[in-house]
Amino acid sequence: MPTNPFSVPQELPNERGVFGEARLIKKGFLYRVIEIEKPVAMKFVYDGWWFRQTIKISDHMAWSQISWLTIERNAEFEIPLGVSANRLPCKIEIDFAKALLIRRFRIWIDERLVYDEIV
Repeated sequence: MPTNPFSVPQELPNERGVFGEARLIKKGFLYRVIEIEKPVAMKFVYDGWWFRQTIKISDHMAWSQISWLTIERNAEFEIPLGVSANRLPCKIEIDFAKALLIRRFRIWIDERLVYDEIV
């Protein structure tokens, strides 16, 4: 049975790059600074250093966790009211390569993929 060449693929190829409506400002080991413009303008900071994972959105703490034994690969939280008029749901997904190097980093806001970095 032929498939529709215009349909959305089930799985995207793992090509290197940054995709979405956001811009990578700075990156490092377990660290990302990302500028997002849509659906809400914000500065997104993920920091996983010293056994503590944190996510700050425009200098507001949105999520944190102590990671003594395991680095959390998925986090779900809401965008703080100081950043957005509505408390939009947000989540990140991280895939790691060897030695805890980030291989893929994705940000979803209100069930919409806004940032997808493949290293």
